Amino acid sequence: MVIAAGAGIGFTLAGRLGERPRQIRQLISSLTALGAYISYVSLPLSEALARAAAGVGGPVGEFFRRVAAVLAHRGWLSPREAVAEVLAELGPHLAWRRPEQEILLLLSANLGLSGRDEQQKYLALVIDQLAVIEQEALRHRDQNARMYRYLGVCGGLAAAILLV
Repeated sequence: MVIAAGAGIGFTLAGRLGERPRQIRQLISSLTALGAYISYVSLPLSEALARAAAGVGGPVGEFFRRVAAVLAHRGWLSPREAVAEVLAELGPHLAWRRPEQEILLLLSANLGLSGRDEQQKYLALVIDQLAVIEQEALRHRDQNARMYRYLGVCGGLAAAILLV
């Protein structure tokens, strides 16, 4: 049982490493859809956010749905304030780290302040930055996932030997 518990801990930690690139990929997909809804359909920001979240599940979809709800119900908040509020609420459920959060805060501070073309260019820039971060997260996952699995099994074995 001790070996299984150690292996379970190692596999759980390795699984968490895989969650970050997946959520970044979902974020990129949602921002791409958001850009289309803003540029081509000309929807208000809260409705565009809600529609961008429609195809995404999990914490990322919940993030976009909550930001849309905050903007719809409390229109006096700026998009940056709404994103900051939702990030504070959903922080433990999101696998994003500081770079992704800072990019989202900067993006939300610039949404609605310029024309559609400028917003589309800024969204493309943000998506490119997130793609680089995703590649870095994938590299980190590939390097460390196996190590966490091995450490979990070996730690369980070491604990079992010490108990015997």
